[in-house]
Amino acid sequence: MNNSLSQATNGLLMQLVMDLKSGYLRRCESLGLAREEMQMLQGLTIEEIHYLSNSEVSVIRLDINHENLLRMLQQARTEQKRLQRIDRALALGGSIELMAFYFGLSSVDVAARRRIAGIDVRPGRGITLSDEESAELWRLWQKSGITDVESADGLDVMMLAAEQMNIPLT
Repeated sequence: MNNSLSQATNGLLMQLVMDLKSGYLRRCESLGLAREEMQMLQGLTIEEIHYLSNSEVSVIRLDINHENLLRMLQQARTEQKRLQRIDRALALGGSIELMAFYFGLSSVDVAARRRIAGIDVRPGRGITLSDEESAELWRLWQKSGITDVESADGLDVMMLAAEQMNIPLT
């Protein structure tokens, strides 16, 4: 094990010592420490703790849980796509109601994200589409083949149409 990894694992060991001294036994038990080991760790002097923390020998073995790692990476990608979709919808003028419906965002969350992104919202009613714009919007929707307006795919089609037609999302 390389030196920085052994220092990291020994850092975890030191945290366990602090947990024991604070009376938090469950974490130590969940990591597999026996009662006798916990008693020995709890009785360490400051010099012994210093020695252990600087030792290049590690008593903790690290294993990668590949299934959990893959799952976490997939969730991170999914969340990144969700955040990009939120930012895109806000940039296209998505209303508070739309953001609440598709993303579960509160009005406070929407306002904060708009403020961070520098998006100003005009007070009052939005613009009304002309008959030609309404017809073009309907044509784009029909062309997409999406039947469920309330789906993520439906939102993507609406955002694409707003971009292509240079109109607000809501």
